[in-house]
Formats: sequence, C-alpha cells, structure tokens
Amino acid sequence: MKVELPFLAEGIEGGDIVRVLVHEGDQVSEGQSLVELETDKATIPVPAPEAGRVAHLLVREGDYVKIGQALVELDGTDSAERAAKAESEKPVVAPTPQPPSAGSPVTAPPKPEKPAPAPLENKIVTTPLPSVGATIPAPPSVRRLARELGVDLTQVQGSEAGGRITAEDVKALVRERTRRSDALSASGPSKAGDVFTTVYGNERREPLPSLRRKIAANMTQAWTTIPHVHQFQDADITELMELHKRYALEFKKKGATLTLTSLLIKAVVHALKRYPQLNATLDLTNGEVVYKEYYNIGVAVDTPAGLIVPVVHDIDQKDLFQISVELADLAERTRTREVKLEELRGATFTLSNMGGLGSGPFTPIINPPQVGILGVGKARMMPVYRDGQFVPRRVLQLCVAYDHRLVDGAVGARFTNEIAKALEDFQGTFLGL
Repeated sequence: MKVELPFLAEGIEGGDIVRVLVHEGDQVSEGQSLVELETDKATIPVPAPEAGRVAHLLVREGDYVKIGQALVELDGTDSAERAAKAESEKPVVAPTPQPPSAGSPVTAPPKPEKPAPAPLENKIVTTPLPSVGATIPAPPSVRRLARELGVDLTQVQGSEAGGRITAEDVKALVRERTRRSDALSASGPSKAGDVFTTVYGNERREPLPSLRRKIAANMTQAWTTIPHVHQFQDADITELMELHKRYALEFKKKGATLTLTSLLIKAVVHALKRYPQLNATLDLTNGEVVYKEYYNIGVAVDTPAGLIVPVVHDIDQKDLFQISVELADLAERTRTREVKLEELRGATFTLSNMGGLGSGPFTPIINPPQVGILGVGKARMMPVYRDGQFVPRRVLQLCVAYDHRLVDGAVGARFTNEIAKALEDFQGTFLGL
C-alpha cells in the first residue's frame, strides 16, 4: 500500500519533507513516524497507518509534497492477505457449452474481438496553453500579480472555466518553479558550500532553506497585495519601566518573567477593543468584513532558522502573569522548533519587538490575512519638555502598519495613540480610570 500525506488543517495544501525517518527494507509498526513534514513553520510527523515493510521511499528530504501525494510504499502483511483473499473470492463465470446441431461441423469458438478504442471525444483532453499573441483569460489583478512575480501568463494553465487564470494558478507556478530550482540545486553540480570563482572574487552557493522560502513567499504576497500605511507615535514609558522594575522580582519568585513584550500585548488588546477594525479580516470574495470577537496576538520570535510567529490565544481572558508564563514557554519551544501547528495559527494581530536586539524603530510588514501589526524597537533616553523644563525620559517609538483597504488614516492614528496612552498610564488604564 502507498502511504499518502493526509489532510492536516484548513488552508494547508502541503509542506516540505525535512527528515525521512525510515529506509527501504525497514520493518515499521503501526503509528511509527515515517517522515517529518514542515508546514506553516511547524514540523509534523507522518505516521504509518499499519505495520509493514518499507518497500519504496517515494520522497526525499527537501521535496515539497501535497495532500494526497504518496510518501512511502509499504508491503504490509495484513494488506497482502486482504488482497489475496479478495482475489480468491472473486466469482468465476464459465460459459455454458452448447451442443452442436446434427450434421454440423465442429468448429473452434470464434476468438473474442478486441474492444474498439474509446472515441477521442470521451477522453480527457487538457486545455492547451494559449498561443503567443492570443487573448489570455486573466483579470487585471492577476496580470499585475504575474508581472510582480515575473511570471509569463502564457505558461500558466488556468483552473477555472474556459482556462481562466486565477491568482492561485500564478502562485502555484511560482511554487513549482521554486521546487524545480531547488531540485536542480540539490542534484546538480551546485552543492551546499560549493565555492565558485568569478571575475569579482569567490562566491559560495547554499540551498535556500524551506523556512526561508516560506518567509519569502509570505512577505512577497503581503507587500504586493496589501496597501500599507505606517503610523508613528512616541510613548513615554518612564513610569511603565519603573512599574516593571517594581514587580519583576515578584513575577520571578512565582516562576514567570515580566517583559516589556507582555506589557505591550496588554496595551495592544486594550486598543483593539476600542478599534475593532484592527482586529478584523477582509473577505473580498463575499464583500464582507469579518470582525473577530477574540484576541489572539502573534509574537515574532527570532530563531536560528528564521523568523517564526507563534500565537498567544485569548489574551483578553488572561492576566499579566498568565501571559508572561505562556509567552516565555511558547518562545522557547519556537526556538527549538517544538511549537505545534495550532500554536502558529489564528492570530488576529501581530507584535514584533526588536528592542532586545538593540534595534531602533522600523516599519513592519503586515502578516495576512491580518490587517495590522505593531513594530517597536529599543527605547531611548531623551530630553522631554515638561512643566517648563527639559527632563530625561525613556521614550519608545511605536510604528503601527495597517491595511488601508479597511483602516482609514484617522482610525489608524487613534489606534496608535490609544496604545501610547495605555503604555504611559498603564495602571490607570487597567484600573478603569
């Protein structure tokens, strides 16, 4: 039997094989992991549905596989017995002999004629690609996407009626082209670490990791399809950092680490409740805005493999201590690639805090289908004019990126200001003052 990639989750079409855990000839038990698949930046083991011997490996590390694609061929004892039993139980229908009529010569029965081939119109015929110069059935938005991704629409097979090309058809061709390029890199002369000499000096070529390919595809989609607006605002967090210093030791005694990110998450959810446009998604197909009545915050985590965004779910139902404990655990498991698939999905808004890296302010990219993201860097000590004199204050510059298709500038500005106000008077905000 062939073991196929099963359905994983809504919206996931497949993934990359990161490890093949068995060899041809191995005896495996039911439930034993055959391969590890990377999808949505999480690794998932694919188990054997029954015991048997690995007859053929149909994939290798680095391959991209789709739902329903065969991974391994098993020679299972149970399946072989079932097949043999089914074959033996098939009824055999023998022809009824007819006695020859008197005086007629005995002749051999006529040989059965070969069945005539099915007419051509009954065969499945794929729609040919449009010839050069012919009208390509694609709407303007798809043509624009093809130009941005460097795709020749004459090479795209349309999936809709009449060969009409969709955006997904264009993206599928890009993914296939990337996979072919990766396969050539893996099997051709260019191996990981190969050094080439050019007129300018030496160059080293490395295969593009699957996680980096996913990041590149997601960022390209986000930047080319979402009209970004970036709203800046300064937040005086002097009192907030004194509050942090006062309670950090108490959190540590209880086994939690109080971080600025935890405080930022609370402030973000407070602002999202006041401006629900930022906690929504656009459904352009049905012409609807989907307002989320739950608050799941994605938090960007820097890992050795690249940027991964796990999600802290139901923030509004948790206190600061619970958020701090869950955030620390989630970030650690993300760095070691032990995060679960469901912990990477369902975010309604994203926070990216690069202050720990010593980075200054930056303009973040929205993570679709979300419509907003907050980016913060390192806070700075600055002279601030207060009560007739300049005093040193710790200032954090916020940058909120929002999707201008749904969020107007006035709403984006008020939302950013609300986050700043919550940070500047954290106790007052959450005491209901």
